Amino acid sequence: MKAWSPASGRARRESRPVPLRPRAVSQCGDAARPADLVIAIPVCDEIERVVACIDALAATLARRPQAGVVLLVNNSVDASGPTAFCALAACGIKAIVVETTLAPAMATAGWARRLAVDIAARWALPDAVLMTTDADGRVAADRAEANLALLGQGAHLVCGRIATDSAEAALLPVGVAALYDVERAYTALAIELDALLDHRPHDPWPHHGLASGASLAIRACDYRAIGRMPPLPCSEDRAFAALVERHDLCVRHSDAPLVTVSCRLDGRARGGMADAIAARIADPDSLADQRLLPAAITARRATYRRALREAWGAGRDVGHFMSQLGVSAAHAGRAGRARTFGALWAEVEADAVILATARMRPSDLARELPQLHRLVERARSGR
Repeated sequence: MKAWSPASGRARRESRPVPLRPRAVSQCGDAARPADLVIAIPVCDEIERVVACIDALAATLARRPQAGVVLLVNNSVDASGPTAFCALAACGIKAIVVETTLAPAMATAGWARRLAVDIAARWALPDAVLMTTDADGRVAADRAEANLALLGQGAHLVCGRIATDSAEAALLPVGVAALYDVERAYTALAIELDALLDHRPHDPWPHHGLASGASLAIRACDYRAIGRMPPLPCSEDRAFAALVERHDLCVRHSDAPLVTVSCRLDGRARGGMADAIAARIADPDSLADQRLLPAAITARRATYRRALREAWGAGRDVGHFMSQLGVSAAHAGRAGRARTFGALWAEVEADAVILATARMRPSDLARELPQLHRLVERARSGR
């Protein structure tokens, strides 16, 4: 198979081809010249929001003439592509707009984001920075500079802060925000406990601890080295952050790069925010975020990870940790052959018996919240 090359507009062979056959490719500005910063955006039926997204991009790229934008418009039935192209041209943004129809199995947020970032990486200079956002998002004017500063300080992946649109939030059914109060409180405490028990200097506390495709930034060379965005139906952003950590690269969670996103109920991504809100409205005790664990396991996970990392760094045998965690012989063997601590921990976490738990619901979170509070207070006091 041949893959389209943004820089030349021609097809060229690659060892890992992009499964993309564009319906249309439009270019704004000097798209033949490689960019030093590229913002990649998947777009599907976003005609009502994509212009606001591009207006915000124009502000953050105002002082970067060699920066560009890639829009991967997939499976849209509205005029998102032409509308976006006109907005990009009006703002004077160097851009590539690719319109395509993905096969049903690939018509997901994960695949669309992967393809958008792949095109961005092919267009970018080797040491360029790749950033992601969503077509319903509005990036802050200083978002590019904030990401560049953090990458310059040693971060390999920057996970920026996400805020929901306050005007849209006000239009949600009465009580929706209250349904998430316990989950928000539990999430904040769980992230804090993890950070206090396993302090990582490259990701200083306090931080938001989340990875969202609406606000990621990574150098093109690192993106290529780790193996690209996982093409999952949803949660590709979390999987990507985990992949970066598996390579022992530094993930930095920061409030500085801000993106405001929609909190609508008619979302585009299966399994995304809109689906989660709708599920919670239909069933107030629907499943909580899968990253949330019981209080004791949250503490145990961070404690063992820190101990394993210290043992790994000192070159000590970690076999006894595997035994304590209940890791199977097969996973322990693969962990023992790991070349990075991140790869070792991934094997441990996938199989550790004492870290396993059923997925929680808001009622479970409410029962666990007092214990989580106590553990955080102990960690804050250094006990």
